[in-house]
Amino acid sequence: MTKMTRYALILALALSAASGMAVAQTTHPATGVVKQIDTAKGTVTLAHDPIKSLKWPAMTMDFRVRDKASLATLKPDQKIEFELIEEKKGSYVISRIK
Repeated sequence: MTKMTRYALILALALSAASGMAVAQTTHPATGVVKQIDTAKGTVTLAHDPIKSLKWPAMTMDFRVRDKASLATLKPDQKIEFELIEEKKGSYVISRIK
């Protein structure tokens, strides 16, 4: 990312925040089965079904959760519905667990 692009992005975010407008984030709904929970790291290992909106096949992977408290209700082998958001380019975090 060039300096000019970085400055433009910072300016756009500052103007958005100053005007009270929230930047909408795309959510990616998914389903999966809990395999492992790491409350200390705030992560959960999921065997998730294909995530069509991301064009991801079914696989098992670790996800960080935005709210660590949401891990308290999870149990291994539990089937869940969840939503992902892109936190930074190519890095997704669970924003909601149902």
